[in-house]
Amino acid sequence: MQRFAPVLIIVVSSLAIGGLAWYGPIAQDPAYHDFADQRTLFAVPNFWNVVSNLPFALVGIMGLSRCAALQKDPLFAENRQSYILFFTPVLLIGFGSGYYHLQPDNWRLAGDRLAMALSFMTFLAIVIGEFVSNRLGRQLLLPLGLFGLLSVGYWIVTEQLGAGDLRPYAITQFLPMLVIMVIIFSWKSESIKTSDILIIGAGYGLAKVFEFLDAEIYQVLMISGHTLKHLAAAFSAYWLLIILNRRAGTLP
Repeated sequence: MQRFAPVLIIVVSSLAIGGLAWYGPIAQDPAYHDFADQRTLFAVPNFWNVVSNLPFALVGIMGLSRCAALQKDPLFAENRQSYILFFTPVLLIGFGSGYYHLQPDNWRLAGDRLAMALSFMTFLAIVIGEFVSNRLGRQLLLPLGLFGLLSVGYWIVTEQLGAGDLRPYAITQFLPMLVIMVIIFSWKSESIKTSDILIIGAGYGLAKVFEFLDAEIYQVLMISGHTLKHLAAAFSAYWLLIILNRRAGTLP
């Protein structure tokens, strides 16, 4: 499998990018900002969608702290920059997404998505570094991170020009998971179990389901799907912290 993995990654990436190019521009749905739970509590608009971002900030802080504690670990040092550039935007999501949900609009959403895009792409760099090659992970960290940031920049610029296009951001959000699936079933890591990545992926997938069923979940549970999305996505980031804690020989 490892022998054909690079070709498979190229094929999967080409099909995804080619399919989106053929599909045409994807504009931001204006109804996206109309979340099911808009309750104001303690003078905070959209209270639960705001405060449910706190786990991101906590995970980001704990992750950066663990990165500092592991700086003398020779195995961790190979991918340390990737981990730092993952937990930093996770921390920023806690503030950016909270700020967005106070008064949802495209400009605030762009700030939130910048942090998310950077976390998606740096996670891909982590997986490449841990499973394929430390050197390749470091080499791809900057271009992957820049692509993620530029994908959001492209969207907001095209929105201002009246022809919004989310295709590059869609690539940033979804293509890394497909590539990661190929990687973890083709290479083995000394530090991360394949099951760990599957758990992280399952948390992210569940977050997308919660997001899609925002109103339906709210009608049943009185807790919106979007609120649960934040918790599921934060759980995925937290699992990477569990991996680092395991490496350090401590409990999460």
